[in-house]
Amino acid sequence: MTQAVTAAPDLPSQVDTLNQRAYALRHTDARAALALCRQAHAMALRLDYQRGLAYSLLRMSLYQSILEGASAAPPATLQQAIQLMRSLGDQAGEAEALNHLGTLHLDRQEHDEAMACFQGSLALRRALGHPASQAASLNNIALVLRNTGQLAEALEQLTLSLQLAEAAHDTWAAAYALANLGGVLAEVGEQPAAQASLDRALARVRQTADRALECSILISLGRLASEAGQPVQAMAHLSIAFDLAQGTGNLGDLAEALLSLGLVQQVLGDAAASAPLLDEALALSLRKGDPGLTAQVLLAQAGAPMAEGDLTGALALLQQALAQAERAGAEPLIARAHERLSSIQEALGDPAAALRHFRAFHGSGQRLQQQSSQRRIRALIHQQEVARVHHDALAERARNAELAHALAEARRAEQDRSALLAELQAQAGLLEQLAREDGLTGVANRRWLDLQLQREAERARRFHHPLAVAMVDIDHFKAVNDGFSHAVGDEALRAVARLLRDGCRVSDVVGRYGGEEFVLVLVETPTAAATALCDKLRRRIAEHGWTQLHPGLATLTVSIGVAGMGPDDTVDAVLARADRQLYRAKGEGRNRVRA
Repeated sequence: MTQAVTAAPDLPSQVDTLNQRAYALRHTDARAALALCRQAHAMALRLDYQRGLAYSLLRMSLYQSILEGASAAPPATLQQAIQLMRSLGDQAGEAEALNHLGTLHLDRQEHDEAMACFQGSLALRRALGHPASQAASLNNIALVLRNTGQLAEALEQLTLSLQLAEAAHDTWAAAYALANLGGVLAEVGEQPAAQASLDRALARVRQTADRALECSILISLGRLASEAGQPVQAMAHLSIAFDLAQGTGNLGDLAEALLSLGLVQQVLGDAAASAPLLDEALALSLRKGDPGLTAQVLLAQAGAPMAEGDLTGALALLQQALAQAERAGAEPLIARAHERLSSIQEALGDPAAALRHFRAFHGSGQRLQQQSSQRRIRALIHQQEVARVHHDALAERARNAELAHALAEARRAEQDRSALLAELQAQAGLLEQLAREDGLTGVANRRWLDLQLQREAERARRFHHPLAVAMVDIDHFKAVNDGFSHAVGDEALRAVARLLRDGCRVSDVVGRYGGEEFVLVLVETPTAAATALCDKLRRRIAEHGWTQLHPGLATLTVSIGVAGMGPDDTVDAVLARADRQLYRAKGEGRNRVRA
């Protein structure tokens, strides 16, 4: 007789747990979050658990839009979640769903629909008395205003958002408001104020788990640095942002990071490096369905043909950029496109078209720089500066009080604390060293070598930079161990590692591959230069005074195989090629370099 299987009574709580785990991952790994939500959705359907179903639908839509853009998150799914929230009387969930629906509308440049959703979300959150969530809704209302060129109004909403976030002591909400403030201030030409706001936003977001917001802030800081003529500082910010975007899976952030990196390469005059970055950014922006971002990429791409004197090519790209900017209703981008089109049409000998675009540019400029708006913007900036100074003074007082208390506590237990701190620091240093270094030779161990090689290979592919790998093997090493003892063999390994490390640059990686084999990862190095360096290292090892280790050890030599990394190579393929060259060197008599 078959026994009926009944569902465990705690399954609804399992659905809630899956949804909560997914929500915790939303800013760090959207792919994993989506997978968890899909599990929650399937389980909620089997149980007919309405609350779990509502939140899984809402969060699935959220993560799909992060990973694939607004087009991947159908509004019907979200409308179903909103109806479920309403039937359950869950106002907080309804507000969250409305907020997300507004974001989807905003991504599609449906500004009226987005504003209605954000205002509905704000009304619910005000009724609930949640100041931090109100701050988030105000932030999104400001984004609609910014997109439609209402910059003074956007600043007003962001100022109110920041006040609510700080009153609620919500670090994330304050970071979000400060990040958007920095963006608007940069747009109105207040670069020092924008820099200060973004620096404060970055300091705060790093106290949270939101890596996606950290990525957005770093992109904004990178753009500011690039516009200020600081490409090295810009690259530092944008490289971290790119890595974060890849980790979180945020499609829009990845496109923004690639666009910004492409713009920096243009500033550096490296069109060859800029082009593939901008091509990839364009593909991602089109996939995301964001015409405003697409317009920015097309404007950037037009810079290459303009620099080469290809006015017809630049004209085609700018016309596409204008169409996308108009579709987005992005007045600043529309103005920029008209300005460049006017210059190109004039150069092409079409004064009528040049005049038409100039008039359109002038009209956009007038709309963006109304005197009343400018006065309000300056007043708001002053208001923010006064509020910031006041807030910083209060925070400084609080910090001083905390430090005074901490100092008194520390003095009471100074000896024990110092001893414990020294022990912990020593342990931490030892653990870090063990995690990276080979215990015998002090160079990188196999695990760290593999990680660094993979990282440098990815950078070489991304930025089209040369990379070479060398495999080094000590000739007749078994004879050293057998003839002079393993202790002498160990000293010989240490000496070879030291000679290799001292002969390479700080940026290169020297690691022990196993036994008497070492691997050199030579960054920014073409194959010919790598071969020359390795031959120098070979001679240096052969000429070393090996009798210092043992009187009978007259000499010690190495054979080296070198391989350069091609655009389609994998790490394994490069290592295999270097290994073949190493065996070729040994087969030809040892103590030589082959590439």
